[in-house]
Amino acid sequence: METFREESQPIEFVVGETYENEKGVFEVLSIQRDAMVIQWENGESIETTVSFQRRIQERRRWERQRREKLAAASGAKGRRTARKAGSTFEGFRLEDFKKTISRTPWRSRSQFGGAVTTRLSSSRLNVNSWAAKRRNEVYWADAARWKAKTVDYPAKFFTRADETTLAWGFYIERADADRIISPDWETFMRWLGDVENDSWLRETALEHDLLVYDAHQRTFGGIIKPQTSNWVVSDGDTSSETAQLAPIIESWPATTWIDLMVAKRIDKEDAIERGQDMAADVAELIDLLFPLYESSASSSA
Repeated sequence: METFREESQPIEFVVGETYENEKGVFEVLSIQRDAMVIQWENGESIETTVSFQRRIQERRRWERQRREKLAAASGAKGRRTARKAGSTFEGFRLEDFKKTISRTPWRSRSQFGGAVTTRLSSSRLNVNSWAAKRRNEVYWADAARWKAKTVDYPAKFFTRADETTLAWGFYIERADADRIISPDWETFMRWLGDVENDSWLRETALEHDLLVYDAHQRTFGGIIKPQTSNWVVSDGDTSSETAQLAPIIESWPATTWIDLMVAKRIDKEDAIERGQDMAADVAELIDLLFPLYESSASSSA
């Protein structure tokens, strides 16, 4: 049964009614104070909290309203621009998934880079794309800041295609002991140390199936996954829980390079099947994670 509510009304859950989050449609099985049990259509059920699920619903409602306002404001001119810039990106091909950058036209601004850029709704900065040097990746960042090169190893958004996977999200680096640590990294870690910021990131990561990891595994070879009330750190053999993300990252070897990514990963077959819609998927996550970029880049903006 579909439930319709006025957009201005607070979201209240009712036992037996259905709602939807990023994982799909779910039914509320029970509510006791702030605790609730929900079950998706595939039979999977979890115990969660009313407050957490309410924030998810409110964020989804806000994102939907934002998209509607942007679409209405852009008009026909904006639609023509998006079609022109993204027209040559027809979707990922099997040959795009490899380590080398030979014959990877998807990385250009006339293809995937531009197709994502034109779909971004974060207008606070002039974001543009760049093909990564010697890596099968594309980066997005504020154009003026990127071209000025006043910061070593600046924060950025990325999409990476390897032999098996497509990954996209937020990317920030900490240099090794022989180099100057980027101010973006230091600012990001201060931001991440705040409990409220950590909670926002964890809830966002949980809703959108994001992972935190060191891409080149110099310091940590596993993944960090969000849970309802904490993070789970897994190296493949063992796992542990932590209330906050920052202390775990700070416990990694201090002299070793970190390629920290907050990202979504899917199999290459799924990325190919998405076709042109992959550009919209990446743009949506960049918009969602824009607070991470602003918190890092503000040090020298």
